[in-house]
Amino acid sequence: MRETKAGFRLPDDASVPIIMVGPGTGLAPFRGFLQQRAALKAKGASLGPAMLFFGCRHPDQDYLYADELKAFAADGITELHTAFSRSEGPKTYVQNLVATQKDRVWSLIEKGAIIYVCGDGGKMEPDVKAALVAIYRERNGADADAGLRWIDDLGTKNRYVLDVWAGG
Repeated sequence: MRETKAGFRLPDDASVPIIMVGPGTGLAPFRGFLQQRAALKAKGASLGPAMLFFGCRHPDQDYLYADELKAFAADGITELHTAFSRSEGPKTYVQNLVATQKDRVWSLIEKGAIIYVCGDGGKMEPDVKAALVAIYRERNGADADAGLRWIDDLGTKNRYVLDVWAGG
């Protein structure tokens, strides 16, 4: 399975908030997004808030572009939230961080954020979607069906945009 929705690109308006979720090689398009945001900022553009949720197994073995991502965070290009699933301590995945950052995530969603998810469509994307639906349900006292309608509506409006794949 491979699903890519049209519009897997930054919004034309750099002030629109964005939330990026991409473990492992799912980082690839987001690295480009961050480079583009850095170039826009260098030209004087006003950037909206951005959050990057990136995950890998080990912080010292497969943390792709760690120095570059940390520099983007230090320069105000994005907030960086990293999950490591095989390091010391409990396994942490990107969906766990989305849930942990629910107040900030919801704040950006309310401000019109576009949510991008790139990577594993078999397990990660459904888990990220479930974390987002849980945030919506908590904030709105909504049932499961209402939560699914909400996330589907975001997808229809190109505010929940996927570039996911799963082996088959």
